[in-house]
Amino acid sequence: FAGGRAAVLLFGDSITQEGTTATGGWAALLAAHFSRRADVVNRGLAGYNSRWGLQALDSCLPPHAATALATVWFGANDGADASLNPRQHVPIDEYKTNLTQIVERIRQRCERVIVLSPPPIHEASYRTVFVEPRQGKGAPLDRSLAVSQSYAVAAGEVAAATGCAFVDIWSKVQSAAPVVPGSDEQPWGRYLYDGLHLSQEGNQLVFDELLSVVREHFLEVLVEPDRYNGKRDNSGSFSKGLLPHMPWHDAISLQNQDKIFQETSDDCTDCAKRARVS
Repeated sequence: FAGGRAAVLLFGDSITQEGTTATGGWAALLAAHFSRRADVVNRGLAGYNSRWGLQALDSCLPPHAATALATVWFGANDGADASLNPRQHVPIDEYKTNLTQIVERIRQRCERVIVLSPPPIHEASYRTVFVEPRQGKGAPLDRSLAVSQSYAVAAGEVAAATGCAFVDIWSKVQSAAPVVPGSDEQPWGRYLYDGLHLSQEGNQLVFDELLSVVREHFLEVLVEPDRYNGKRDNSGSFSKGLLPHMPWHDAISLQNQDKIFQETSDDCTDCAKRARVS
């Protein structure tokens, strides 16, 4: 147990940052999923685009000896209108270049990387909840559904070119609550509390999609729950590639308590099982 925990790196903009601070945030749900096995390191930087993210990357890499999984999520700010919001806007070709470099540098320390597309912009909510309270009624929108789609496609192209797993959040959000034919309503807006950032439902959707990708592509780091109580942070849980940091309490006995803490995780892969049987 002397090796310490691995890291799970979450790198992105405010949608990543709020994954920890929001109620039911997707990053907080991941931290619970990997409890006792890996430290979820949230390096979400609100307002950042891929250009600034690339510059900040070295300062955001976790200090852990190993990184078991990483997510990369930029594009929501890159896709801002070049005229209305030139400070955050990044042309789509540069966005792809920046995203590629970010992924390649993270893959030098972590082979399991998931790229997420920017979410769709729910223009009605974005206008009334985000833009107009700040800039006044009738202010033009610096983000749009159509442009966010272009950046989502670009993110998918980068993931394919670099051999990374990909979650198309742009499509997943809309398909979760599709538009009714003949209606102007966009019910998928409930996944975005201000037309841009994730609501609690949106956070749950992202978490579920990430776990689905982990199960499909990186099964070795998925944590399976205890079959009796559903917990993932006790000796009844299991992960092939992420062993527990420190022995489970039911692996410690009066006979081994002086030596078990000097054993490595590899030595004690089944120590909890032995403790339960004894």
